[in-house]
Amino acid sequence: MANPLLTFLTSVRADYETNQRYRAKYHGDGQGLSRLPADAVTRIGFQMMIAMRSMALLRDAKVPLLPQVASRLIRHLYGAEVHWNATLHNGISIVHGTGLVLSHRATVGEGCILFHNVTLGEGIDPETRETGAPTLGRDVHVGPGATLLGPIHVGDGSKIMAGAVLTRSVPPGSLVRPADSVVVERTTARPKAVR
Repeated sequence: MANPLLTFLTSVRADYETNQRYRAKYHGDGQGLSRLPADAVTRIGFQMMIAMRSMALLRDAKVPLLPQVASRLIRHLYGAEVHWNATLHNGISIVHGTGLVLSHRATVGEGCILFHNVTLGEGIDPETRETGAPTLGRDVHVGPGATLLGPIHVGDGSKIMAGAVLTRSVPPGSLVRPADSVVVERTTARPKAVR
């Protein structure tokens, strides 16, 4: 079995490198590994990943109850519900992170980006009746407010846009858009007072 501390350090470094790769791509300001300590203090998403990696370290070291305590601390510190048994591969980036929900059966692949208010929740497949939670392949981007439910697989390099609801598997390289918003006329009649 791998050394839990070495796994923790390797994962944090990979998460930071992914963060820097995406910062360079989207903001043109990726920096070297020397900024890791400062970014651990100033970048909330990276702080959350370190907290989640610490939770996994405690779980893998088989320290009783502390993974659950760490999960509750993450809930209170960051407003995120992350189960200690969620599978988190190396090189994950979190943007903002508030409202993030990861089921105990969720799997997040290498190089994934998760935005705020994302849910990877448990559900039942309507056809097979199998229960489970989503598995994200490599380099999957999940936009703000997206909800993924059930034992589905999201193929490598897919992008789930903001507000999308996904309950079925999609192949690699997919773009999942939210359903078109329906606009209806709002009534202007005032409600009658109840006496």
